[in-house]
Amino acid sequence: MFGAVAVAVWGVSVYRQGQANLRACGNLEPGGQRSDLIQVLGVPWSTKANPAKTRLILTFPGSLFPVKPLHAVVNVRDDVVMEVDCGDGRIKTYDKY
Repeated sequence: MFGAVAVAVWGVSVYRQGQANLRACGNLEPGGQRSDLIQVLGVPWSTKANPAKTRLILTFPGSLFPVKPLHAVVNVRDDVVMEVDCGDGRIKTYDKY
């Protein structure tokens, strides 16, 4: 019984974090630092580098069972957020890249 309650509490907290991330993601614009992105969205669920190790793809929770989670692409060299995908089909890109 205690395990089921713990799982339910965890599920609710993940859902709330995901909903908060979805709201915050709409206000995020590429061009900022990775640390600022993490401060807004929290610790990413996963980090994956491209084969050349020049870009990182950070995945954040968008909802408990996301169709498309939130993604951000970061340039490793200068730690700038190049792309933000809120999972709604619109991808915001930084004009510098």
